[in-house]
Amino acid sequence: MMTQAPSVVGQEPGFEPVRCTSIQERYLEVQRDDPGSSLANVAMRWLMKGAVHDQTIQKALDFLAGRHEALRTRFERSADGYSQIVVEASPRLSLIDLSQLSNERYQAEAERLASLEARAPFDPLVAPPWRTTVLRRSPNEAILLLTFHHAIADGWSVGLIAREFAAAVEALERGQRPDCRELDLQYADYAQWQSALLASDGLTEERQYWRGKLSGLSPLDIKPTRQRVLDAGRDGEIRSRVLPRPLTDALQSLARREGFTMYGLACAALTRALGRELETDEIVVGTQVANRDDPLLFDLVGPVVNTVVLRLGIDAENDPLAHARSIRDEVSQALANKALPFAEITAGIELSDRKDLPLGYAINFAAQAANVETSQVGVIQRGALELVSLPSVTTGCLYEFSFFLVERQEGWRISCEYNTDHHVAAAADALLKAWSEEMEAQANLVESDRGGWARTSKGDQPTGDVVTPVAFSLERRLSGRRPTRPYFQPCVLQSEGKLPPIFALSNRSLYYPLVQRVAAGRPFIDLQWADDATLPPLDQDSICRIAACAVRQIRAHDPVGPYYLISLCLMGNVALEVAQQLKSLNGEVSVIFLLDAVAPGYVESMSRFDRFLRRVQLTDRIIPDLMARIRKIRSGDMSIAAAMSQYSIVRNNPLARLIGRGGDAPRPRATNEDFLNHGLMDYLLDARALYPWKPYDAEVVLFRSSKSRVGRLFERGLGWDKVVNGQLRIFDVPGVHDDMTREPAVATIAEYMSWVIDRREGRWSAERSVG
Repeated sequence: MMTQAPSVVGQEPGFEPVRCTSIQERYLEVQRDDPGSSLANVAMRWLMKGAVHDQTIQKALDFLAGRHEALRTRFERSADGYSQIVVEASPRLSLIDLSQLSNERYQAEAERLASLEARAPFDPLVAPPWRTTVLRRSPNEAILLLTFHHAIADGWSVGLIAREFAAAVEALERGQRPDCRELDLQYADYAQWQSALLASDGLTEERQYWRGKLSGLSPLDIKPTRQRVLDAGRDGEIRSRVLPRPLTDALQSLARREGFTMYGLACAALTRALGRELETDEIVVGTQVANRDDPLLFDLVGPVVNTVVLRLGIDAENDPLAHARSIRDEVSQALANKALPFAEITAGIELSDRKDLPLGYAINFAAQAANVETSQVGVIQRGALELVSLPSVTTGCLYEFSFFLVERQEGWRISCEYNTDHHVAAAADALLKAWSEEMEAQANLVESDRGGWARTSKGDQPTGDVVTPVAFSLERRLSGRRPTRPYFQPCVLQSEGKLPPIFALSNRSLYYPLVQRVAAGRPFIDLQWADDATLPPLDQDSICRIAACAVRQIRAHDPVGPYYLISLCLMGNVALEVAQQLKSLNGEVSVIFLLDAVAPGYVESMSRFDRFLRRVQLTDRIIPDLMARIRKIRSGDMSIAAAMSQYSIVRNNPLARLIGRGGDAPRPRATNEDFLNHGLMDYLLDARALYPWKPYDAEVVLFRSSKSRVGRLFERGLGWDKVVNGQLRIFDVPGVHDDMTREPAVATIAEYMSWVIDRREGRWSAERSVG
């Protein structure tokens, strides 16, 4: 039985029309050229496990529509082009009961309905073009079908929607309201920013690059393989192969050793396969970039993705690795110029001899972006609810051949969507076979005795997470809304190098001495607490919110890792949560380095009497600490305000705080004392007490002041042995807590950090015991 929730479109609630972006206009034109076509659809499906009521699903969809203006947007066309208008609309939900069918009939019917949903066209000029269908198998299992017009969503958006849908369902099933925090911006803001950018001279270099790169291009000729060609058709079918896990692991090992991503290796293998099968020495391939360099775009629903054109030469004499390096260089140049919209990149250029291709080129290649919080590949877990990603259903074929790869638990799945009106299945299968053979040839290059670890290159991963210079700051161009200020301000202390980066959470001046000793050949980025940051409400999610901001900043620089994290004192708890969130996003965190940081739950788990006794025993440090701070004030390393703010009598007394902050004298260089003043220390202490920490299953290194107490109330591991399920190393360093980033402590920290990192990256030839 099928029921449908009402879809109501009312009057526009005071929103002014906004000119569409380049990609929106492109897909609206595709729809206009063929109104009955589903080529502009984006269709995804998930297996939904867990007891979820149908009314909860509708409420979750209503929440998403209220949160994201793109999901309440329709379009209108005029002589000047297309505009988008935000309207009042209720999401369309169809509920189909398949619980009475046998397992075999259920699977067949679910596949048929998924295909019908994916191929049903939208009229984006009438109502917000998206819909949801639930195929109910039992109270605890259903298939969730989400279908969008490309004018309101891209692949990243759909992953984001799935994640937020799961979170909303979990909250609603518990009788709670979903997280309603205000978004930094809506899609109309982005559209206005892009319009301003295109009207400026900020993309002059990009225009020059593409004009030169595509000059003299000969259109690619792909002959149909079907005897009776149906010229008007754009039906498609997807053929797939799963690379065995050993082959997947070997390729990932090669990528790490040689500085590639899986996208780069797969693209190189694909071009060699196409060159061989199509008998050509040059291939034109379109590829999608997520284009979400700015962290403000991470939570934005709407089509931000761009397409760039790769003009790739193929030298059959090159070995697979040499070819992969040349492809990486070409892709790197293309991505450095990816800000120019596809329509401008290809203006006046004939990419194919086929005139019926909607986007003008015949071959596309894409890789799944890492944009969904998952603990496993393709799985979203929220409480009792689990969403498992299912293979995509074709919405029609924009290209002659579209290749893509997606990581699954069993290995990478390589797929080819082909135009069934022009080609036979055997043609797609032959191309997939050739592609997998080239990847096997790459895997055979893995040498188990090769040392070193090259940082994953940004040049060959078109997921849009690579930071590239642009003429305008998106945040500055926002109109009408002021985004929530980030808690951290990235400060690049060392930019050069291909080795995995180090990210620090603290004030940048703390780490200058350390950078010179450990950052050779690798980036070192400090996430400094922003001067204008407003602390979030104090609750059990406080540290999670702060960490989420750091995660966005880190992934804007490097979307997958591996990463090293280092943090001092109370920020160590934030670093722990940062690592947990990065791992949930399939990022690789190699090691967390902690400087005199007490583990969450350690002090809080003590009895009230033990906490009191511990505090009493710490009072014998008051006089030595005071004398040390007086010396720092005299040397200019610490301000009077910072020194006074270390004591609760100042932090908790408004008049004393006013006196301590008085005067207009020049501020001395910042230290960790300055970093933790003005209430941040007290806030982090309170937040740590509320933080619902989870066990951490990777490597942690704790540097502990040799002057610190050791005893029943002062464990040497500062409680981290209860938190860390992975390897925990503890090193003692000379000096007191306040001097952890000064000589001689910094020399000891640098020595042990280098040893741990060298061991981690395979450069340590002999095992030895330290600490």
